[in-house]
Amino acid sequence: MSEVEINVKNPKLQRTLQRFKQKISEGDYYEAHQTLRTIANRNVRTKSYGDAIELLYHAAQILLKSSQPATGSDLTTYLLEIYDEAEIPVDSSSKSKIIQLISLFTPDEPTLKNVSIQAINWTVKFGEYKFGDPYLHDVIGEKFLQNASLAYDAERHLILGTSASFPLYYKLIWTWYLEDPNSKNAGVYVSRLVLNYLFIENIKYANEALSKFIQDLISTKTEFSSETLKESENEVFIFEDLPLINFLQLLLVSVQTKNAPYYQKLKNRYQQDINLAELDDAFSYIGEVYFGIRVQKNINPLQNLMSSFLGGGF
Repeated sequence: MSEVEINVKNPKLQRTLQRFKQKISEGDYYEAHQTLRTIANRNVRTKSYGDAIELLYHAAQILLKSSQPATGSDLTTYLLEIYDEAEIPVDSSSKSKIIQLISLFTPDEPTLKNVSIQAINWTVKFGEYKFGDPYLHDVIGEKFLQNASLAYDAERHLILGTSASFPLYYKLIWTWYLEDPNSKNAGVYVSRLVLNYLFIENIKYANEALSKFIQDLISTKTEFSSETLKESENEVFIFEDLPLINFLQLLLVSVQTKNAPYYQKLKNRYQQDINLAELDDAFSYIGEVYFGIRVQKNINPLQNLMSSFLGGGF
C-alpha cells in the first residue's frame, strides 16, 4: 500500500483515521470500513459535514490504495452524497478530492461509471458549467479510455473536457476510422467529431478536428484525390469520393458566416449523402440551432449526449 498522508486539523479525526489506517494494515478491512462509516453517519446527523468529508476522503484513499475497490468506492459514493446533501459548491478543494479518488480507481472497476456519473451530476448542480466540470470530464474520459468497454462513455466526457481532452478524443475517432476496412467511411467518422462539437457550440474544436482529420487523411490515404478551392476566404479540400467531408467543410463555412440560405442549399445538395450516413436528424438540429430553421419533429441530439450523466432528465 502506498502511503496516504493524514493531514487534518481536528485531533479527534486524526486519531480516528490513524486507527482506521492501522486496522487496514492488519487486514481488518470489513470492521475498519463499517466503523468509519458509522462515525461518518454520526457526523452527518449532526450536520458536521466538514468532518464527515475529511473522514471519508482520507479513508477512501486508504482503501483504494490498499486494493479494496468495493469499499473505497462505497466511501467515495457516500462522500458525493454528502456533497449533494450539504450543497457543497464546486471549488478547487472539493473538486480535487473527487479527482484524486477517481484517479485511484482501476479502469475495470465495475462501480467506476456510476461514481463518475454521480460526480458529474454534483458539478452540474453546484458548479458553473451546465455540462459539468470540464476538468473532471478530462480525468474521467482519460480513465475510461483505459477500458475498451467504456470507449463510448469516454467519448461523452472527452467532448466536454478542456483542451487536454481534444487530442485524446481525436485519437479515439481516428483509431476507429483506421480499424474500419472501408476507408470511404471517413466522412462518417469525422462527422462524429464535428457534429458533437457543434452540438455544444464549440465551433473552434469542430474546425480543428476537421482540419486535422483532412490532413491526416491526405497523408495516410493516398487513394483519395482532392482539389483545393477557396470558399469565403477558407481553404476547402474537395474529395471526389468523400462527399460528406466536402459537406462538413462547407457546413463550417456557413456556420461561421451565419448564412442560412447557403446552409439550406448545401443540405439539399448533399441530402442523399446525409441520408446514407443516417445523419439527417443531426444536421436538422444544426440547422435549428445555428440558423433558426425549424423542423416539425422534436430533435435534440444534445439530450442524448447528456442523458447518460443525468438519467435522461437534461
